[in-house]
Amino acid sequence: MAIAAMGLGLATVIPTVAGAAFPGTNGVIAFVTTRNNAVAISQVDPRKADGTSSGDLAATTPLTNGSTDAEPFYSPDGTTLAFSSNRSLHWAIYTIAQSDQGERTPAVAISQAPGGATHDDYGPSFTDDGQSIVFNRDNAGIYSVYVPAGPSSVCDLYNPAGGIANAASDNGASSRVVFDPVDPTKLVYVSGTSNHIHLLSGVTVPTAAHPCPSQSGLTDTDLSATAAGTPLTATQADANPDWSPDGTKIIFDSTRSCGKSLWYFTNPTSGSPTVTALWPGLASGSTTDTQPVYSPDGQMISYTQPVLGSGNQIVGYDYQLVGVSAPQASQLTLGAGASSNSQSDWQPLQPGPNLPEAPSVLMLPGVALLAGGGFVLLRTRRRTNAA
Repeated sequence: MAIAAMGLGLATVIPTVAGAAFPGTNGVIAFVTTRNNAVAISQVDPRKADGTSSGDLAATTPLTNGSTDAEPFYSPDGTTLAFSSNRSLHWAIYTIAQSDQGERTPAVAISQAPGGATHDDYGPSFTDDGQSIVFNRDNAGIYSVYVPAGPSSVCDLYNPAGGIANAASDNGASSRVVFDPVDPTKLVYVSGTSNHIHLLSGVTVPTAAHPCPSQSGLTDTDLSATAAGTPLTATQADANPDWSPDGTKIIFDSTRSCGKSLWYFTNPTSGSPTVTALWPGLASGSTTDTQPVYSPDGQMISYTQPVLGSGNQIVGYDYQLVGVSAPQASQLTLGAGASSNSQSDWQPLQPGPNLPEAPSVLMLPGVALLAGGGFVLLRTRRRTNAA
């Protein structure tokens, strides 16, 4: 799936992939937006958004201003954001300080030297030490870069037999490669031939001394094909996987039902994974939910859903509601006009004193999810027993 950004003379296609959350306290949410005649990355503070267009805009700050910036992913300490961009007429991986606004300090290209590109790089994600990033190169292979060393440390980590899934010919949609936030020897990716989610185990993580370690003894497991539960047919697809912060679950979107809905694997690394619909009552295709990501505390998720007349927006909800007929949620990124917002990622703040939790934002009845249109849903009341 890719989102076409139209309006004010802008016509481009942006990747539609989800990010991931490392363990911690919930911070702001990065997302891709088509506001202001550009496709760029902004951040919204869910503690300040109130579920109205003007309120959500007031809680939002711009981060980048490239021609097309996409696929944001926070570092484990929440201080750096990696993203992909075609600002140099090819797709490359960049990093920027999370505290920047409007790119006052230009983002740094780390996967290719500007002007010397021969590849397209998409879908960055950090290792748990924040020192390395893995990414999809040319929808064919999984590559890594040791961030302090930059482009000189790029190396080939793994080349899946079927390549890596991409939903459009000109971007890395659905291509994210995501490390287990607890065990960096494991990562997940989506196959380019089967559109199945795969677990790759036995990965040797890059280090300063060995930025391109030898990868041997890798085990590639097709989770989509082996998980017990609702089977995936040849005409259906799984996409946009994201790990829970404790590494025990993988959430994703799928066409296992009649439309796009959210599912999750339990016990993904145990050899006996099970797949379950997040909201069983809505697994018949009555919604179009994509790009789910966990909050750092594991209690909530954000995801993308179309809203009639308002483009695509980001949604979040209390993860305690797994298994109910419909979640209750609040809008976060409505914005002005018909802006299209997608590809959220939640900033992890380190355990310790942080901003206090805000009162619950606007709560919408579950039926609001069935009305169509784009918005972000979030419930701020925390639970202690995430499903």
